Amino acid sequence: MTLPSLFVLAALLVSVVAFVAQRARLGVAVPPALAPPRGSASAGVRYAFTTAFAPWAKDSARNHLASYLAGIVYHLAVFVMFVILLASVLVPVLPRGIARAGGALLAVGALCGLALLVKRTVDPALRSLTVPDDLLANVLVTGTLAAGAAVMVAPTALPVFQLIGGVVLLYAPLGKLRHMLFLFTSRRFWGEFYGRRGVRPAPRPLVGRDG
Repeated sequence: MTLPSLFVLAALLVSVVAFVAQRARLGVAVPPALAPPRGSASAGVRYAFTTAFAPWAKDSARNHLASYLAGIVYHLAVFVMFVILLASVLVPVLPRGIARAGGALLAVGALCGLALLVKRTVDPALRSLTVPDDLLANVLVTGTLAAGAAVMVAPTALPVFQLIGGVVLLYAPLGKLRHMLFLFTSRRFWGEFYGRRGVRPAPRPLVGRDG
């Protein structure tokens, strides 16, 4: 096993340990609900992980559809990138068809990440909300996507891809990238709370009743 492959495994181990420690610190601090339920917590969770992500459920996504779609492609490419990164430890050279499809997706994802980065730095409203962590996270992930796309064309670039990918794994628990894990925790809590209160999914309007 090569040194870059060992670095990926070590970075993965450190990242997992850090995430587990952060999750343990959160504990179970959510107080028990006192009010009687008005809806279904499980329905709220299903909504939180499905329809709530649709563009028509978010004003920001509906009003900026191009950015929304770019974000979807970007995140999908990031997921595939991590799969390829971890697989590269055991299978340095992927089958040609998978390599071409994966390389194309990673390349498009890198372009989407770059476009989102440019928008964040050019748009005054977004720039006012931007912190260094936003920029660093985008640069690291977009750079890893680009390196992964290069590997699909030139396998000799694999060590570079693994080294950059390992850095992303190490950085993930430290900044904005931690949302790759805690998104699921926060969405579950959100869905359970608003589902139990009968707020989400939005209750159907009563038909045929006055007032």
